[in-house]
Amino acid sequence: MLEDREIARRSLDFQRRARDFCMTDLPGYVEWSQGKLTEGESSAHIAHLDATSAWLLPEEAEKMTEKDYDEMLRDLKVGLENRSAQQ
Repeated sequence: MLEDREIARRSLDFQRRARDFCMTDLPGYVEWSQGKLTEGESSAHIAHLDATSAWLLPEEAEKMTEKDYDEMLRDLKVGLENRSAQQ
């Protein structure tokens, strides 16, 4: 029963405090995206991520790193590949 209460408490806390963060407002994102463009990454991929928001708690937003952005870019590419394969 305690586990259920803890899950409910966390869920309510998340609903109360989480908010949409624009990617460009997250720490290090703009520098990361500019670096990816310099490396030759697709400007369409970066523009897609630029237009994306993330529903996070403020403390989660503060902890976002290049690793997270790399993972989001990878997920985007996989999603696009899967969609192309289905057509």
